[in-house]
Amino acid sequence: MRILWVKANKLLPVHSGGDIRSYHIARYLASRHQLAFFSYYDGARDSEYERQMAEHLPGAFCVPTGRPESKLARGVDYLKRLPSGAPYAVSRFQSAGVQKTLRTWFAEKRFDIAVCDFLDAAVNFPAVLNLPCVLFQHNVESEIWRRHAGTAANPAKRMVYGLEFKRILAYEKAAMQRFHHVIAVSEHDRTLMTNWVESSRVTVVPTGVDLRQYQPDFSQREVEPLVMFVGAMDWEPNIDAVEFFCKDVWPSIRAQVPRAKFRIVGRNPDRR
Repeated sequence: MRILWVKANKLLPVHSGGDIRSYHIARYLASRHQLAFFSYYDGARDSEYERQMAEHLPGAFCVPTGRPESKLARGVDYLKRLPSGAPYAVSRFQSAGVQKTLRTWFAEKRFDIAVCDFLDAAVNFPAVLNLPCVLFQHNVESEIWRRHAGTAANPAKRMVYGLEFKRILAYEKAAMQRFHHVIAVSEHDRTLMTNWVESSRVTVVPTGVDLRQYQPDFSQREVEPLVMFVGAMDWEPNIDAVEFFCKDVWPSIRAQVPRAKFRIVGRNPDRR
């Protein structure tokens, strides 16, 4: 089978939950099918990244979009795109060059099936999907923005989050109805998604473990009482989860297991 996998942002290095899922599933499919991984990313051309992609996923097609990378540039870009009505989390990945490439490939029917790796890639897919297209949903994105809008302490952020929540909710619902099939990562997410599409159109592909790299240890050796949270610590939902755990759960654990330790493992930890 000829598979096109489309992803916004760089895939490598593989150090976030979504990238880990995408990387291992794509590698598995590539070992059994003809897979073309289309990666488009911010900024100028990164020759080293493209070299690594060709090594990990031969035949990968990489395109720099030249979009702004700094926080200040993205702030200006956000204000420019505000009148568009589309959620910025999606519209900032819009690329005329990527859209033209995908329209050409779809018109030529170069592939048997296309995988849209999350909502931020959906903005560049053709309006008419003339081949089977699967939307890979790593999260129910609108639920994350709903949480942002409900918990932000800063009034300005709360206002922006509320606006983006309304936009992402409408966009996410429309995108899932447009694609032929949707992949969820949990039964909980699948339940939320079936409020918008028929349950037969949503399949759960749970997050797994690479057993070639990690093997379980069945020895009976005694270990220290340790709880560990592993995740990108510059991602708001993970920060929120750890704060909740420390405040509402951890004291009860320590009361019963005084020697217990809690370890937070993840990149770029937020000040909190």
